[in-house]
Amino acid sequence: MKRLVLGLLAALAIGLPACAASDSEDADSSDDALVASFHRQGITDLSKTTRILLVGDSDELADLPLHAATTRAQRYQQLYPHDQIILFVTKDASADLVSATGSTVLQREGLGQAAISDLSTLTAEKLIAALRRFTRIASLDFFGHSSPFGALLENGTPDHTLGPDTPTNIAALADNFARDTNPYATLNGCNGGTYTAAALSRAWHIPVSGALTASNFEILLSDGRWYPNEKTDYPDGLTPTTVNDKSFGPGLTPACSTGACVRMKPQNSPYWGIWSPDTGFQYGLNYYKFFCDYDDPTNTCAKGMATSLFAYPSIKPIDKTSSAADINDVIADFFCDGAKDATWFDTCKAGLLSAVSTGAAFSPMKGSNDYSLECDFKGCEQKFRCTMQNGVPQYHTCQWVSKACTDAQPATSCRPKVATKQTTTREVKRYLEGIQLLRGGR
Repeated sequence: MKRLVLGLLAALAIGLPACAASDSEDADSSDDALVASFHRQGITDLSKTTRILLVGDSDELADLPLHAATTRAQRYQQLYPHDQIILFVTKDASADLVSATGSTVLQREGLGQAAISDLSTLTAEKLIAALRRFTRIASLDFFGHSSPFGALLENGTPDHTLGPDTPTNIAALADNFARDTNPYATLNGCNGGTYTAAALSRAWHIPVSGALTASNFEILLSDGRWYPNEKTDYPDGLTPTTVNDKSFGPGLTPACSTGACVRMKPQNSPYWGIWSPDTGFQYGLNYYKFFCDYDDPTNTCAKGMATSLFAYPSIKPIDKTSSAADINDVIADFFCDGAKDATWFDTCKAGLLSAVSTGAAFSPMKGSNDYSLECDFKGCEQKFRCTMQNGVPQYHTCQWVSKACTDAQPATSCRPKVATKQTTTREVKRYLEGIQLLRGGR
C-alpha cells in the first residue's frame, strides 16, 4: 500500500459505485509508503489551518476517488490560498508520478514526530492519531468505498473501518477542528449517511454529510454540466471536456488530466448492492445529506453546510458574496442530477426552487421518487434493518423500512409512500440560512 499526502494526479477510469466492490471487502495491498503535499511545500505546518482529504479504499475504482479528491482540492486552493491542503491517499502511485504533478514528497519531518512507516498500513486508530497532529482542521473530506457502517480505509488491513465506534479514540479529534473556520466533514461514498455521518457529527460537534444510497462518479461534459461517467447515463452527442472552465472562475481552467473534472454524487435512486437483497433498498435520497446531531446555539450546522457548498465542484464557483441566481444554480446542481433524459435536470430544478418558495412536497430523486427517505438533521424517519449473526450485519439482508415495521414483518410489507417530502426543502433552507449568516445576517 502506498500512502500519499499529495496534490494532483491524472486520468479518468472506469465508472463504478463507491461501495464495497464485492462480497469480499479484503484484497492484497502493497507496503510502500509515500507522503507528499499539495502546495509544493516541502514540510507541512501542523499548526496551520488545514484542509484534509482522505482517499480510502479504491479497489476496482482505479484513480476516480483520487481525482474526485483533487478536483475538490483545487477548489480549496482557489478559495483558501493561505490554507494548507493535505491528502492522505491509500492508493498505488509511484514517486515519479507524484512528483510529476508538482507535489512534493515529504520526509519524516513532514508529520512532526510521526515516522512515515507508521502510516504504511492505515488503520482507523493510526489515521485518527495522525490527524490529531494537525491542530487547526477546517474540513475533512473522505472519498472511496464505504458501507452503511463506516468508511473503508485500506484493503486487507485490520481495523480499516472509520465508523461510529471505530476507532475507540475517534471522539478525540473534536479538539482539532478550527472552530473559527466553520468546520465540517463530508463522506463521499456509499451509504455514509446511514449511521456514520450522524455519529461523527455527535462525536466531533460539526456538520457531517453522507450518502443514503450508492455514490457514483460524475464528470464534466461538453454542455457544461456534470453527469455520471457512463455513456449510458448521459445524452447522446455529449463528450467529456478536457478542461474545467466551470468550477473555478475566470483565469483558472485546470486540465482534466491534472485531476480537476471528477466529483462524487449519490445515484438517482435507492441503493442496490452487496448489502441489499436482490430488490435493493426500499428508500433512498440522491444527494449528500448533512447531519448535525449536537447542541448548536451558534448555528454551526448552517454555517458549515454553506461553507461546504462553496467548495463543491459545480457549474460555477460561488462564495458568500455571490448573487442569488448563481447560488440557486449551484444548489440545483447539488440536488438535481444530469440524466440520459436531457429534460430531467431542468424539470428537477424548477420543482426544487418552487418547493423552497412554496413549501410544496418535493423530492429530486428520479428513481422511486415516492420513496425518498424523510430525514431531519439528527437522523431519518425510516429505520435501517439487517439480519444479524453474532452481532454482525449480513450481506444482502439490509433494507430501509417504515418506522412502524416490526421485526416479524417482511420489508416488502413496510414500504408506504412518502407524502410529506420536506427533507429536501429543509436542507436547501438550511444552506441558504448558512449563507445569510456568513454574510453577517441573522
